[in-house]
Amino acid sequence: MADRNVRPTIMSIAESKPPMSKRQLIEGIQELNPTAAAPFLAQFDEGALRQYLEHLKAAQLKRVHINGWVRRRSDMRMVS
Repeated sequence: MADRNVRPTIMSIAESKPPMSKRQLIEGIQELNPTAAAPFLAQFDEGALRQYLEHLKAAQLKRVHINGWVRRRSDMRMVS
């Protein structure tokens, strides 16, 4: 029997939302980093933009000290 008192985690809430479009990802990044230019961000694929947005959100929480940003997967490339 499932425990009904269990609160949803941040991950389960994020997973329940529909995926963001590339334009939405760029707008989300620009809300947290206004110096990021849309034409520059548009060079990256959705996976890389999503990862960078997650990084910015984690840094904003300030619960975790982030020494630097390192791309987790090497298969994400800039697109032209």
